[in-house]
Amino acid sequence: MAISADVLNTTYRRLKGPLLETFMRRTPFLDALYNNGKVREEINGGTTIERAIMTGSPSTVRGIFNGLELLSLTRAQRTEQLKVEPHRMAGAIAIPGKDLAENNGDAGVMKLIEKYPEAFMNSLNLCLESYLLTGTIPAGNHTVRSVAELYGFCTLFGGFTSGVKTGTDNGILQFAAPADQTVDIHNVASSNANKWINQYAAISSWNSEGLKKINQLIRLVNHYGMGSRASLGFVDPDTMSNFEETKQSHVRISVVDDKLSKDDTSTLVHKGVTFHESLDMDRSLITDGSAPADGYGYILMPEFWEIPIIQKAELSDFQDNLADQDGVTAKFLFHAAGPICTHRATQACFTGSAL
Repeated sequence: MAISADVLNTTYRRLKGPLLETFMRRTPFLDALYNNGKVREEINGGTTIERAIMTGSPSTVRGIFNGLELLSLTRAQRTEQLKVEPHRMAGAIAIPGKDLAENNGDAGVMKLIEKYPEAFMNSLNLCLESYLLTGTIPAGNHTVRSVAELYGFCTLFGGFTSGVKTGTDNGILQFAAPADQTVDIHNVASSNANKWINQYAAISSWNSEGLKKINQLIRLVNHYGMGSRASLGFVDPDTMSNFEETKQSHVRISVVDDKLSKDDTSTLVHKGVTFHESLDMDRSLITDGSAPADGYGYILMPEFWEIPIIQKAELSDFQDNLADQDGVTAKFLFHAAGPICTHRATQACFTGSAL
């Protein structure tokens, strides 16, 4: 006897809660934002999300030498408003009538849930992680068939220039020296004078200066962190290999200070930053000759990132299809903005790390 929509939904309702709870949390970057309370759920809607960013002090101080000096009460306008337009995603999860007819009982229901809604959500997580780090999606038959479907979200990858909504035009972390960063990020023009820039280092050779420049970047972003510290990083596979070889060759430093994770060979802790190897950041996929093709990575301070969620991810119950379609269908919905960075000077990227 074929599995009906009612029988399928009885088990599905118990399992779709955990599927939604882990949505976006299987990505280290987004999970760090959740853990830092930076994913703001069910905020009031609007055409854009606006946040004030400080580009200087709002007032001044005077030295008092004889007690007769006058204080200035003039307020200097040193704030700008970043603006990011939210993006909405929707999808249909269809189970063919043939599969419903060929499965039965609890085991059959579980098989269908794993094959369809669970696979749908897992694939979507993979696509989002790849897009956030690289501005593209993995090759293959994924939930997101075209990367253009995600162009309403922001990406960290500085070579990205295809955003279609307000504040998503360009990748947030630019692969250029602060003085050379000029593009708009979150609808605000980059400016070294106002520190609306990210830190950057070009590594000419890993053996000669790789770790040295990464250490400098970590100290630099921590300097601007106002008490917060960089804690998260991502690198391409070749850079991770260089990192591991260097750390393993410095036994004393590795034991006393930082260590390789014993349970996850793709994660390494250095100077308080947990670096994750990302297979999506494979430099061989970059064929335009840009700097990241020589290896690249990010150093992030999660405290200054935010994801405002207009509508939490939802999965509807399965319903019978229309007469011209054989099977049942559930709907997926999600509406959010970002990720938004409110203090770019506390974030860094580097290139040349695989050389």
